[in-house]
Amino acid sequence: MATAPTASPTSAELWTVIKKEITGIHLLWETVNGLYFQPQGKEWKALQADAPLLIHLTQTALMESLLMRVSRLLDPAATGKMKNLSLKQLVVADADLNADETAIRAIWDDSGLVDVRNKYLSHNDLNRSITVDHTLNIPLESEDIEALRQLAEGLRTLRRNVNPKLGGGAYVDQGLDVQSRHGVEVLGKSLLGGRLFFDLLPDHPALLQALESAEVQQ
Repeated sequence: MATAPTASPTSAELWTVIKKEITGIHLLWETVNGLYFQPQGKEWKALQADAPLLIHLTQTALMESLLMRVSRLLDPAATGKMKNLSLKQLVVADADLNADETAIRAIWDDSGLVDVRNKYLSHNDLNRSITVDHTLNIPLESEDIEALRQLAEGLRTLRRNVNPKLGGGAYVDQGLDVQSRHGVEVLGKSLLGGRLFFDLLPDHPALLQALESAEVQQ
């Protein structure tokens, strides 16, 4: 994320913002993983059957957001005269964090995700756009998704390792896992309840009347 030139921030100031970025990545990965990459019950399968376009677009939006958030943290410390909020910028402020950044960068460099970002998200490649069938989703193979998982987990490890080094004490993030998984479970129960409701409508006039009343009140 490029910003206008300012006085060089301290590592603590940078870390305060970078921690928030890592939290966003953590929650995005846990959500997309729970919704799309884990075995699903009949409630989620029913929604996929009833609204496939919505489910597809939601997955695309989540994956694009996840990839862009991760890739921005792996940007160089500066682009031209503009400083970036990135792990490299953190290393500029505190060279002792170089090994932590290097571990994440190794995962990024070994993946093909930088090409996906550059060709499909950073800008519209004209030649690709006119020679390849246009689709809404970015082309992510199974190895790309695995790389995103490794990056999300690696950033969590980095957050736990770096926080004490910058005077923040131990960082406990298991609560975020519980929060995300609970949200997926609640969504599943709501979908299942809705499916059962509509299945029961033909044999229960009172339920049909309740639905009609709710639609009038909207």
